[in-house]
Amino acid sequence: MTGRLRGLVEERELVLASFIDTHADTLGLACHAMARAFSAGGTLVAYGTGAAATDAAHVAVEFMHPVIVGKRALPALTAPDLARPGDIAVGLVHGGRDRKVETLLARADMLTIALTGPTRIEADFSFAVESDDGAIVQEVQESAYHVLWELVHVFFEHPGLLADACITCGDVAVEARVVAVSNGTATIERDGALEEVAVDLVNDVAVGDTILCHAGVALERID
Repeated sequence: MTGRLRGLVEERELVLASFIDTHADTLGLACHAMARAFSAGGTLVAYGTGAAATDAAHVAVEFMHPVIVGKRALPALTAPDLARPGDIAVGLVHGGRDRKVETLLARADMLTIALTGPTRIEADFSFAVESDDGAIVQEVQESAYHVLWELVHVFFEHPGLLADACITCGDVAVEARVVAVSNGTATIERDGALEEVAVDLVNDVAVGDTILCHAGVALERID
């Protein structure tokens, strides 16, 4: 292997390893949310423009035509105009900004997932590849959406994880990790289940905090 080729391979390995280290937990949460949306009747809408359109088509085919015997076929398409409330929008951008993709992911009535280069797009789950090389971004994204496909089917093998859950409904307060904050509420995660709680009693709640919660209310932050 020549020095130049070795350098190209090593760069790709480093970018992919960094991506997985950064996003591993969030990829799992995104897959759980996707599995729940599919279970509730949602369709995956994969969308990209230019070269990313081919990846969007690849995503749709992966979910519609599983390559592993015994895995279920899941509804997927690449036409954003057909997106409905409750669907799953996966937007792909290899580099820079894409207004059409951003418009789709701005919808509040869908589960939204962004796969981008270093220029991030706001979404429920946003996965940025830290590289200015569009080819490397595309390759890492391809690995990422295959992980999404695989883990969604893992959750389908455990149907108890797809049922509605109330994390904070027990007799005692529970500790949970904050995975999102918006408009006076926080989304918490515990053992793969998600719930929104009010955070009026705790100042400056941020993603990554561990908070003590009961009956849909955050009571205090835990160091």
